[in-house]
Amino acid sequence: MEKTVSASKAGVTFGVYLGLISIVFSLITYVAGIVGESYVSWISFLISIAFLCWAMMNFRDKQNGGVLEYKQGVGLGFVTFLVGGIISAIFTFILFKFIDPGLVEQLVQKSLEEAVRKSPEIEGNLEMVEKWTRMLINPTAMAIMGVVASAIGGIIISLILAAIFKKEPSIFDGSQFEEA
Repeated sequence: MEKTVSASKAGVTFGVYLGLISIVFSLITYVAGIVGESYVSWISFLISIAFLCWAMMNFRDKQNGGVLEYKQGVGLGFVTFLVGGIISAIFTFILFKFIDPGLVEQLVQKSLEEAVRKSPEIEGNLEMVEKWTRMLINPTAMAIMGVVASAIGGIIISLILAAIFKKEPSIFDGSQFEEA
């Protein structure tokens, strides 16, 4: 019988890869000056989903003998997103805290402008809105929210993708007839 890798161990490996991909994407958006644009978040989200599709197919076809049980797929996806999210959050913290602390102010100002544009009536309460915005847009809060969002998003996406990519072992594989 061929040796297989556990889904959680593979998830850690794939998570490291996803974290590195996220760092490269973040650096590209930073250099391009598009940090904080809403479409950038969507592109990042789509890259993560595409990567998880590849990870599940790779695990199923190359590391697990052509089998991906539903629970393995969910576990693989969750661990992949969690580890990738932690790595990405660490980089985000370093970027906003040490590399370019001015990004925080840019995001705060962009958020306030967007809030006033969408709801002009809040302009009278702009101080309170700014206070809450600054509480949410700081390196520590962004890192924590990134990990939480990765965990929650990872479980939801994994539940869906595991159903798509699952492949149960065949009842005719002969393993039930092997002697101990």
